[in-house]
Order: sequence, then C-alpha cells, then structure tokens
Amino acid sequence: MALQRAEVHQTLNRILEEESRLLVELEALLAQETAILRQDDVAEITAIGSTRQRCVDALMRLDNERLDTCRMLSFGQGRGAVARLYGWSDPSGGLNSMWLANLAIARRCKKLNDSNGAIVSAKLSRVQKLLMVLRGTSPPPVYNSRGSRYGSLGARDFGRA
Repeated sequence: MALQRAEVHQTLNRILEEESRLLVELEALLAQETAILRQDDVAEITAIGSTRQRCVDALMRLDNERLDTCRMLSFGQGRGAVARLYGWSDPSGGLNSMWLANLAIARRCKKLNDSNGAIVSAKLSRVQKLLMVLRGTSPPPVYNSRGSRYGSLGARDFGRA
C-alpha cells in the first residue's frame, strides 16, 4: 500500500506542477488577450484564441487525469473526493497546498476571462447596432441631454444612390 501511495503522490504532484505551469501561462495569455481585444487586431485575436484554447484543453486533460485517479482509488467525485485523495496520498498537506494555490490562479483566470468576455460582448453589441442602423431596421433610441429616451432616429438609407 505504501508503494501505491508513493506512486499516486508522484502522479498527483506531476499533475499539480503541470497544472500550475499551465494556469500561469493561461493567466498571461488572458492578460495579453485583453490588450489585443482593445486594439481590434483580428489576426492577433484569432492567434491568441487558438493558443488559449490549447492551454485550456491541456488543463482539462490534467483535471480528467486527476478525477480518474480519484475514481480508480474509490475516492468518488467532486471537490471532497479530491481533498480526500490529497490527504490520503500526502498527509503532510503539501499536495493540498499546491491545489489551493492552483485554485487561486484559476480564480484570477476566470476573472480575466469574464472581463475579456464583457469586452467582446460590448464590441459585438456595438457592431450589431451599427448594422441595424445601416440596414434601417429597429434603429437605436435617441436620448436627450438628461439621458431620457424621446424617440428614435428614422431609418436611413446609407450607401444607395
């Protein structure tokens, strides 16, 4: 049993170290993505999106490997299962500390990703409104100096002779 515990500890340590490296990389990519989104560089947005997705895919593979280890050793599923697995394989708590550090980085990544999503959503909304104006459908409302709606612009026929 001690040999199996040592092997599991080694496997989990490898997973956590690789996960940490990938999360740090993802955090940097998301920060870089924020700057790229603000510049509207379509080629760079596409390139960084592919890199980000490869990083996320690798993180998912590591998480699946961790969860498979939990199930294989009958620790079950979910956060409690992972904590039990770490406690069993490393009573000193080192693996759990690494896990908590990775969770902190993952939370920062989520915050950056949510922020980037908001930027993309705002840009898409702006483009949709511009297209609606160009097409002459459902024009955006017009606001007075106090911010109250008081009608809308009439449909415009742009670009026709």
